[in-house]
Amino acid sequence: MGDRNEMLRVVLDRLDDLPVGEVLVVDNSEDGGVAAFARPWPKVRVVEPGRNVGIAGRNIAAREAAHGLLLMLEDDAYPLPGAVEALVDAMERDTGLAVAGGLVRDVDGEGRVTLVDEVGTFDWFLRAGRSVEVPAEGLPVDFFAEGCSLIRRDPYLEVGGFFEPYFFTVSEVDLATRLLAAGWDVRYFPAAAFDHMKPEGHGEGSKLSLRYRVRNNAWYFWLRFPAAQAAWRIPAYGLFDLIECSYRRMPGAWFRGMWEAWRDRGSVRAHRDPVPRALIRRVEINRGRLHLRLLVEGLRKRLLGRPAASRRSTPGARG
Repeated sequence: MGDRNEMLRVVLDRLDDLPVGEVLVVDNSEDGGVAAFARPWPKVRVVEPGRNVGIAGRNIAAREAAHGLLLMLEDDAYPLPGAVEALVDAMERDTGLAVAGGLVRDVDGEGRVTLVDEVGTFDWFLRAGRSVEVPAEGLPVDFFAEGCSLIRRDPYLEVGGFFEPYFFTVSEVDLATRLLAAGWDVRYFPAAAFDHMKPEGHGEGSKLSLRYRVRNNAWYFWLRFPAAQAAWRIPAYGLFDLIECSYRRMPGAWFRGMWEAWRDRGSVRAHRDPVPRALIRRVEINRGRLHLRLLVEGLRKRLLGRPAASRRSTPGARG
């Protein structure tokens, strides 16, 4: 299952049995191998940018889509039975809802669940680190798992979709911020569960992804926050990223990411659009407190001689 095509096969087989009208597969490879692999499935329509366009692939597919609700998936994640129906129902009940995010469960090569709600997971962040009862209308959140969510197409395109200069990471935090600023809502529905295939040896945290995360975090706060708030959030979250890069023995990723954020600032300058001050609490629910808890937990586990909490699920400004 370590092979990407084999994981994509599982996803496409699952989608055959679920209530989705069409499946758009974006082939980010340069050799067209993914497109050739995916075409035999009856619901599949392939989109071929001809190169790796990163997060822009989601925007391309959204413009091509024939339906008003977009089920966003990774090539290694699929919805469990009932998840799609639950998210569609949430959208139909709340016409102001732009994003309905689902629960992410990591599973190993044998399909066994390995992570759900531990410290650092999506669920932990989305519940703000608390064991809270989730009402039928979902929890208001400030980000979502971009590959395990349902998005309303019109507002998604109206705000510009995912911010393409990021390439990947931080994009889901940024999109949620822009949708909230535009008057839409973003909510979490843990009853809608998705499995993320993560067999041994298949993980994130590469030097490149850390580099982009550092760069994109700096850009995000500068682009979306008033100057006074951005002035202290950039160094504060930069310190968090430096600690994590050092913990992963990749400090060079931090220095390179910070340098690129400064060097290439001109490429994103025109997109600066800070949210109103009154909206800041809504677009970063307990974010700083949760990052501090994450650092303390990682340090505690390291001192006790156990592996640190997984950070696969600390997206965007969270990881």
